[in-house]
Amino acid sequence: MPTEKKKMSFDDYAFQEDGHYYWWASWFANTLGYKSLRTFMPSIDKAQKVCVQLEINPSINFIPAKNDGKKDMQLSKFGCFLVALEADARKKVVKKARAYFLNELQDLNFILKGQDYLNRMIGREEIRRLNKDIVKAARKAHVEDFQFFMNEGYLGMYNKTVQEIKRDRMIHSGDDLTDHMSMLELSANLFRITLTSQRLKLLRNPTQAISAKEHWKIGSQIRSLIKSNTGLYPENLPVSTNLNELQKKLEEAHDILNQEINHLVNKNSV
Repeated sequence: MPTEKKKMSFDDYAFQEDGHYYWWASWFANTLGYKSLRTFMPSIDKAQKVCVQLEINPSINFIPAKNDGKKDMQLSKFGCFLVALEADARKKVVKKARAYFLNELQDLNFILKGQDYLNRMIGREEIRRLNKDIVKAARKAHVEDFQFFMNEGYLGMYNKTVQEIKRDRMIHSGDDLTDHMSMLELSANLFRITLTSQRLKLLRNPTQAISAKEHWKIGSQIRSLIKSNTGLYPENLPVSTNLNELQKKLEEAHDILNQEINHLVNKNSV
């Protein structure tokens, strides 16, 4: 009787070079249903940005190389995992690829679902940058009590101060509130900060009271906008997993996945 052909697993497609195990990006693109490596590159670019945010060197997970004389890229197992997370989720095969990796990362599987990690990281960093701009604009508008000024914006938007929001959401008082915001909430706060900074620049004869009132007014306008479009006030929006916790889990995933393929390939070569 003919022997039954062994079904190939993801790890069986790994290549080895100088003790480094990798998958060709062109092969992975085809596997995930992309027409070419070129159309796949935006997902790879996003995955590399995640590496940068995690302070993991992208060059050990995404290595440009030639494959049969053509431009290609060598992806580590962790690199493949990140690319799958950033690929088009409308493709059924992408969903299957994510499930394959997350099946090996049970803790991460539970907390990563629907978290939009990369965009949340970018949104958080943008808020931190723009907060510096609004402080400069507020200083020029004769604001001296910056805590009072910032809280007025939150009172307008959330009907609560920052500390009250943290208390009600059971967030530690020392934590950054933006670490727990969804992408929707981060975007709303980016809008608040940007509009307020511009408004302060247009004020004539500003005072601290006038500047704070304008911040409150813009916050209240965004509050109404969110309610009319989501049915929820900002303070009732879902709280997302702490970005720092997600970051820690992704760092652990880097070690687990890359060590795992080394172990499996070495075992199979014995």
